[in-house]
Amino acid sequence: MSANPGEVPALKAALQAAWDRSDALFAMLPSDALLDRPIGLRHPFLFYVGHLPAFLWNQIGRGVLGLTSETPAMDELFERGIDPLSEQGAKDASIAQWPPVAEVLAYRDRLRAWAMDRSFEAVAAHADADVLADGYRVHHLVIEHELMHHETLLYMLSEQPLARKTQGRLPGPVTGPPRSPTAVSVPAGSTSLGGDFAGQPFGWDNEFPAQAVQVDAFTIDSLPVTVSAWQRFVADGGPSPHGWVEHEGQTCVRSMFAMVPLADAAGWPVQVSHAQATAYAAWTGGRLPTEAEMQWAAYGSPDGEAREYPWGDAPPSERHGVFDFNLWSPEPVGRRPAGASAWGVQELVGNGWEWTSTPFRPLPGFEAWARTYPGYSSDFFDDEHFVVFGGSWATDRRLLRRSFRNWYQGNYPFVFSSFRVVR
Repeated sequence: MSANPGEVPALKAALQAAWDRSDALFAMLPSDALLDRPIGLRHPFLFYVGHLPAFLWNQIGRGVLGLTSETPAMDELFERGIDPLSEQGAKDASIAQWPPVAEVLAYRDRLRAWAMDRSFEAVAAHADADVLADGYRVHHLVIEHELMHHETLLYMLSEQPLARKTQGRLPGPVTGPPRSPTAVSVPAGSTSLGGDFAGQPFGWDNEFPAQAVQVDAFTIDSLPVTVSAWQRFVADGGPSPHGWVEHEGQTCVRSMFAMVPLADAAGWPVQVSHAQATAYAAWTGGRLPTEAEMQWAAYGSPDGEAREYPWGDAPPSERHGVFDFNLWSPEPVGRRPAGASAWGVQELVGNGWEWTSTPFRPLPGFEAWARTYPGYSSDFFDDEHFVVFGGSWATDRRLLRRSFRNWYQGNYPFVFSSFRVVR
């Protein structure tokens, strides 16, 4: 592939756009809120202000170029987040004293300037000797890392009290009645998990190598399970989701900028943990789909040709789903039929990551190819994490490629999630 200087303007634009969105997210917080920790399983917001530039330096400056850092203590402090199974584990992994905000911002700005002004030419000089430099893969890695953190930061911002964040001109929640799913029969066929390392500009280690999988015939709901459907489960003894809270005398669904009464949120995909989704599916006499079933339902077609996206090969747009921040909440399911797959299954991309029954494990032939980030996937091959499929309203369009694989802990309730049932 080698490093093509013609790619640099587009990569610089993508990097700047990622930084601009990061800054906009942190700007939603009042000046005294950066040390708030709305999710006890995570560091305070300030850690992520420092983590994003530290990751950039540790991957490009230290990792690929072997440069000596001006601030090694900051690089180490902000190098790695946490993914504990309990709040006590998070507390044990945390520190009590963080650097002053101004110092962290100066660290961020210095590394951003270095990356934009000097890193691309330096990386290009290593293109023939380092797979991370070849095709500027390390820059793709840094950009996508920042984009994924936008979504996980929003999990924290969603939990942040309404009085401790600013909506500004961002849109409020989109509400409406539920729509009932239909049963879609998907025939047996062969699908592919993962992609071709040499054939695409970038992919994370868990995306490779491509694996052909035979899928038996199955019947799947055309739409995800809604808040309204979950209410019937609760009435029969099922658990209330984490995001359902009592507010001003009624049960509401917590959204980014409002507490939305259940009646208004009735059409939203319900946001629950993997364990809760599994229990609901069993209650209905069904089960969660596997990763391969979701892949076949989304990208398969009667002629055997794999589609680039569920709706075909056209680039993702607002016609096709709720993703890439075209809304700031989920919307009632079934409103974007143009995003349906060849089988007529809707909403397979966007509006909520869909839980599958598949534990997050390596594809056969897996290799942690990014030597600067060997634990990106392998640290989570523990059968505590499950593959999620598709994306949410806060998933950037760069991450909507067919080979992309994502995962979360099964008991993690903060994901902008959804799910559907296979019977």
